[in-house]
Amino acid sequence: MKKTLFIIGLCAVLLSMPTLLALPTMNKTSQPFLPLKMSDGTFVGGFGRGHWGNGKFNIDNVYAYTNGVYTSSGFLKISGEITKNNGKIGEISAFIIGNKVIFGHTTNNNGQQTTIFGILMENENNQFVSRIFISSMHSPYMWGLLIPNK
Repeated sequence: MKKTLFIIGLCAVLLSMPTLLALPTMNKTSQPFLPLKMSDGTFVGGFGRGHWGNGKFNIDNVYAYTNGVYTSSGFLKISGEITKNNGKIGEISAFIIGNKVIFGHTTNNNGQQTTIFGILMENENNQFVSRIFISSMHSPYMWGLLIPNK
């Protein structure tokens, strides 16, 4: 009987722990985890075909252009418009994770979203080139230039 009461009491204490820990603190002025904001700015780039030669990426043809803004903290987030023949054909929202992977989605003017996934081939001096594996764009590469705000 004593073991049963002890186990019931222990279970009651363990079950009430999340409630006890969820009570608000009296000191709300200090925030221990402030978001890290490293940089932000604008970006320009494009979707298209190209090839590698002479140690750099050479653009063969451009399917569409991109422009918008980027923010950088733990990872780089780009968001903006996709234009073709001076007309908006969609929007892009993507993350560059660990300077190796680009992942996000594109949205066309009809509201249809398509996942975008690629591997960064080059990412230095505020420029990136990625090989796109999944996208609604009819192009295997995406490139861009990041322009930081002063």
